[in-house]
Amino acid sequence: MANQGISASVGRGGANRSSDVRILQNLLLARGFSNVGTADGVCTDATVAAIVEFQAGFLRAPDGVVDPGGTTWQHLAASFSGTTTSPPVPAGSITRPMPRPAPGSINAGLTAAGNDYMLRTLGSPLAGGYTSLCQMPTDARLRRNVVTDTVGPFRVTGLVPAVLSLKGVMADIAREQAEVYAALGTAGMFCCRLVRGSATSISNHSWGTAIDLTLNGVLDAYGDDTVQYGLTLIAPIFNRHGWYWGAAFRTEDGMHFEGSKALVDQWAGQLR
Repeated sequence: MANQGISASVGRGGANRSSDVRILQNLLLARGFSNVGTADGVCTDATVAAIVEFQAGFLRAPDGVVDPGGTTWQHLAASFSGTTTSPPVPAGSITRPMPRPAPGSINAGLTAAGNDYMLRTLGSPLAGGYTSLCQMPTDARLRRNVVTDTVGPFRVTGLVPAVLSLKGVMADIAREQAEVYAALGTAGMFCCRLVRGSATSISNHSWGTAIDLTLNGVLDAYGDDTVQYGLTLIAPIFNRHGWYWGAAFRTEDGMHFEGSKALVDQWAGQLR
């Protein structure tokens, strides 16, 4: 869905061709803007209102119209690569829950790095068994490629190239979503353990290639199919840096971002 473009403007004063309106409505619904109603191809006042609400996350003066290839379209399609001056985010709204986006509307072109791939590419962090509790890695190669450093508003411990990538992510968030940036914290990056609720799957935190985020000290609830509003504003930034958002996992994990398969492959070639 996210890669399907529109042929003309949609919204207030737009051409509002039915096929384009339907594409836009589907994208807005996938982002959690249920006030659109249904994707019927008719640009109603409700559709315009949803466009304005969406634009409020990154424009100081939302105009209620989406142009082909324009800034609003790029944000909807998770392909924005420029900079914007973000408007003030209403107090309390950053952590408000929204329905998690449809899988096809996020992580475009990215693939999650599964256990088999991680083990084959980076090796096993532990020589012994994994549990639900954090353990220190026993793998010598991993240990010499882990660093603790400041990443934007907090410090993390993680795989060196992953930490360097996060610095770039956070710099873009600071420029484009200043209020979200100011609210960001972390619940951890490097932790050799199993995935929550699993007796077999190793968490990607075990390699220091994943991070859990908080907003104003609040963790996004795990597995409830909703995500904090602030996370929806920064997920496209993570995506364009190659980070996969856990909101798309079978069990929703909105607080979680991890290096995609392609990114892990790139990082593996940088280890010493």
